[in-house]
Amino acid sequence: MARSRKLHRLSNPDTSERHAQRMLFRHLRDDTNANRGRMAKRVRELQLLLAMDPVEFEQLIARLMEAMGMKVELTARSRDGGVDVRGIDTDAFRGGNVIVQVKRYRDTVTPSAVRDLYGTLQHDRAATKAVLVTTSRFGPSSHQFVAGKPITLINGAELVGLLKHHGFHEVFAPAHHGSADADDRNADDLPAIELATEPARLLLHWTGEEEYDIAALVCQGNRALSDEHLVFYNNGSTPDGSVRLVTGYGDANACLMVDFDALPADADRLVIVAAADTGNHPAATMAGFAGPALILEAGADQAPAVVHLADGAAANTAMRLGRFDRDAAGNWDFTPALAGYPGGLHQAVVAYGLEVEDA
Repeated sequence: MARSRKLHRLSNPDTSERHAQRMLFRHLRDDTNANRGRMAKRVRELQLLLAMDPVEFEQLIARLMEAMGMKVELTARSRDGGVDVRGIDTDAFRGGNVIVQVKRYRDTVTPSAVRDLYGTLQHDRAATKAVLVTTSRFGPSSHQFVAGKPITLINGAELVGLLKHHGFHEVFAPAHHGSADADDRNADDLPAIELATEPARLLLHWTGEEEYDIAALVCQGNRALSDEHLVFYNNGSTPDGSVRLVTGYGDANACLMVDFDALPADADRLVIVAAADTGNHPAATMAGFAGPALILEAGADQAPAVVHLADGAAANTAMRLGRFDRDAAGNWDFTPALAGYPGGLHQAVVAYGLEVEDA
């Protein structure tokens, strides 16, 4: 991926470039009619998934997993033990044996369903992680329960985004063709469904073979709200699930799911940091962090926004990439505020008011 900006232009942009950067990363705040139309289409898309035959829906999830590079096996319904699909992720770093359960629900998935899947994972000797996929949504208690556990929750809006990202547009063709009146009549024939908020996908790409971690701090000003509002490899989600770390998303090196509208009311800043894996590779630095690009996919129907960042330096083991700030009107704007940390993620966390015990 070609770089279009240099370090001095990122750290000292002129007025026109600063305006372009802010507009590029402005979160979804369209006029009421456009937003209403987008939400109506998303309802129809989720209704189509909910109306699918159960076996056909499980097969669709299996095909999606195959498109994501997994080896997949559908389980026999009489002996599935709460598992609908099994997959093997062959990636050398994030791979493992995955068990998947699908729930074609129109209402919020109960926390007990999430706990039951965790119990299944604990008793499955072959599985290393679990995924629960639904056409609906999950509540805060479910996201809080899976924090730090090898479980991924995918709600209906995320599922639509993943299917479109991997080329399954034909699944939603009936929701996109015909007049508005025809669409409304078709919608009346489909089951009602609770619409989940669609999170934004914040993707990080870089070149080279080195591995880096992505982290996010949910802040009020320059202080993180709490230890639990640091999302990184040892804490995969905020308590409310508004920011989550996701592995295996397309060809991205790293991915965060961010529901900007669900962030805590007292949060006005989201800081993004990249860090070298010094735990497993003590000599690692940010020197291999070459050609980095931060990509915001604000929604399945929105063109992605891209900003190219500066390369990392051998003097640092972590690097602040930038921050999203919320203004008085509720809009989130991105600023590529670069900073290097010789002391790694530990130093970055302390800079935002968190206390970290030394190993």
